[in-house]
Amino acid sequence: MAEDAVPLRGLHGIFTSGGQLLTLPDEPSTWHPAFVPDHAEKQPAAKRRQMWHRGGRRSLAIQGELYNAANLRREVEAGEALDLGQVLLLAHARWGLDFIRHLEGQYVLTLHDGDRMRLYRDGSGAHQIYYCTPSPDRIAFATRLDALFRLPGVKRRINRRALHEYLRLLEIAAPHTLYEGIRALAPGELLTWSASGIETTRPAAGHPTSSSNPTYAEAEDALDARLRQSIAARLEDANRPAAFLSGGVDSSLLCALAAQVQPTLTAVTVGFDEPNLDETPVARAVAKHLGIRHEVLRFSQQDYVRAFEVFAREAEQPMADPALPPTLLAFEHCRAHYDLALDGSGADEAFGAMPPRHVRVGVEYAALLPAGLRQALAAALRRLPGLEGYAPIFAFAHPAELMLRWHGFTQREIEALCGEPVDFDHTLFYQTFARFPRHAHFERYSALMDAMTCDRLHHASDITGLKVRYPYWAPEVDGYVRALPMDYRYQPGEPKRLMRNLLARYVPREIWDTPKHGFDVPLQRFLAAEDFRLVRRYLLEADWRRWQTLAPEGVASYARRFMAGDGSLTFRVWALAVLAAWLEGHAP
Repeated sequence: MAEDAVPLRGLHGIFTSGGQLLTLPDEPSTWHPAFVPDHAEKQPAAKRRQMWHRGGRRSLAIQGELYNAANLRREVEAGEALDLGQVLLLAHARWGLDFIRHLEGQYVLTLHDGDRMRLYRDGSGAHQIYYCTPSPDRIAFATRLDALFRLPGVKRRINRRALHEYLRLLEIAAPHTLYEGIRALAPGELLTWSASGIETTRPAAGHPTSSSNPTYAEAEDALDARLRQSIAARLEDANRPAAFLSGGVDSSLLCALAAQVQPTLTAVTVGFDEPNLDETPVARAVAKHLGIRHEVLRFSQQDYVRAFEVFAREAEQPMADPALPPTLLAFEHCRAHYDLALDGSGADEAFGAMPPRHVRVGVEYAALLPAGLRQALAAALRRLPGLEGYAPIFAFAHPAELMLRWHGFTQREIEALCGEPVDFDHTLFYQTFARFPRHAHFERYSALMDAMTCDRLHHASDITGLKVRYPYWAPEVDGYVRALPMDYRYQPGEPKRLMRNLLARYVPREIWDTPKHGFDVPLQRFLAAEDFRLVRRYLLEADWRRWQTLAPEGVASYARRFMAGDGSLTFRVWALAVLAAWLEGHAP
């Protein structure tokens, strides 16, 4: 095989304990690899989103983008004649596995080094990589599940425990997938496979910070400089960039700095007809103050239904994030009108947050009470005028429920639907919750933000082909912020303290300092539209008996109760509709 890097249609392969890489990425006719963007063949080697390179007993493949390729080339003293694959192998030869700390980008990579195979996924999680061990002496891996299932010995079977996780959390977090024996590498995780087994570690990202004890003013200046540098690196090849702007602190600061780097930036906001959900007025005021073009997108019920069906057809796994349809539509629009988009995801995870007071009381104190007593107290409070708002402090079976993002099915409901015992101890969410003492509210809640996936964005990017870049996930930004003292990141009444003060340098507080409600959508209205068409189609008429995943009578019961007016079932019905639509095209 030639020494030059060659474009791939998705990374995949089988590696054996004898040190053989059996599936070579340049054999598309044999392994039917996944789709590669149309523009990849036309790009120079340094810009290709997928490439493979061999050097002696080592081979390296990477999918995604590196934003510091020029700096890396200088660090390893590589000549311009060397392609990026060769530069990465030189970096590995110089620094060993620490070479990962010198990479800035959104990517996954595989490294075959003698009798070891290593897989790495950068901290943004923008690209997926899956793996399994079809036999004790080999590991199979791929960046797409459809490619993985085409490899010899890889089976497609529903993982019942992952199904339980989906019904509870409305998503499945790495390392689990909906398939038995198939695992996903978690963001920021390095996997090493050899004859002795699998080991996973989390390499520290980025170079050490220049000052371990900065003053608050120094930290504010440093965040400004690091975030600006991260944005500039991600806009370097942009001619028509966009940035998603909700009017919140994260996206407003991102637009404020990006507008200075690239004045032709367009801010894009998704608007809703319901005033209590629509953040367009704040976003419009921020964009006007910054002097940048602002585009507001509004979508119809028919648009949402089409996006729902596209996701069900194209997504590798079901995910019931209610913001998926508008996200997919926004990405689709931006793919047609802009060459890339910036997104503010990653700020919540880096800065962390303090949970609401009722959650803190419930986790630290109410959790000490017997479950029966808690339920009795919750029931009594609901009947007392003026005190019903305190019922959630006690109304839980497990204290982790108080921190769930969405109201999925309870353990008993899942056991009834699945006809089998259920627990959630294996899930990343519940394991993360259990790591912290009862009083460690900020630390626990911040860690749970890492445990809750951003896969809605990655699914939408993969389906639409839009290049989405996340400046807050840059190692030099994320790592710096996480190392700062807690009171720099949070103070009572002032979450994201450092970001808020930095944003105030560029946009007056009176414009953006208003209550936020997140990227919420009118989900109940969406499901009830057209005489509950989606509910009837996917809960009452879908082929649940053939799929043998959930009890058909139980599914139908949720549909009938929701259509009769029980709005408390909205997220449960939504999760069932998403699952049914996905199963129609993906059931084994």
